[in-house]
Amino acid sequence: MSTTTSAKPTPRTDKRRAILDAAGPVFGDSGYERASVDAIAAAAGISKPTIYSYFDGKEGLFRETMADIARQVNEASYDIVTSLDLRPEHWRASLHELAIALTACQRQGCAAALSRLVLAESRRDPGVFDEVRRAGIEPIREALAGRLAMLGNAGLLDVPDPAIAAQHFIVLTQAHLPELTAGGTRAGDPQQIEDAVQQGVEAFLRAYAVA
Repeated sequence: MSTTTSAKPTPRTDKRRAILDAAGPVFGDSGYERASVDAIAAAAGISKPTIYSYFDGKEGLFRETMADIARQVNEASYDIVTSLDLRPEHWRASLHELAIALTACQRQGCAAALSRLVLAESRRDPGVFDEVRRAGIEPIREALAGRLAMLGNAGLLDVPDPAIAAQHFIVLTQAHLPELTAGGTRAGDPQQIEDAVQQGVEAFLRAYAVA
């Protein structure tokens, strides 16, 4: 009988992972302009030239760090979206729970820092937003569109275009986050945030739910 073993990370993979793990907090705390490669190297416990051997300068490191954080946020959010309960007696409550959980994901640690950095740096480098969209935003939107399409097929929602419906759901449920969290710089009042999210879900249901 044969056994299968998972591949162990190579030293090069380990170093690349260490650099990305160190770069996220440094960029998050300092922003792109004030963050230094020296500080990232020190946080990762490696030399500055080593960073340049893995990434194409500070700009390349910043883009890959943002995409890496987006992928991490995507993993948690994807699991939440795919767990949406589609049963007729549960789907409405499950949509509310989904919206609250997705909002919580967006407000936690690296996700909050990611949102701030993308907003701050997209004007300087529009490619940053494109990287984050491909790595984190689009997979979640597509997964949500798929679940909404299933609710449409079940006759519970009227969704001519599931992709647009998914976008509306995200926008409506997270519309007030920037003002309630000061652009992601504060935690915000949990009850106010939950109330705003629930109102967004109700607005979505008024637009898409089948009577």
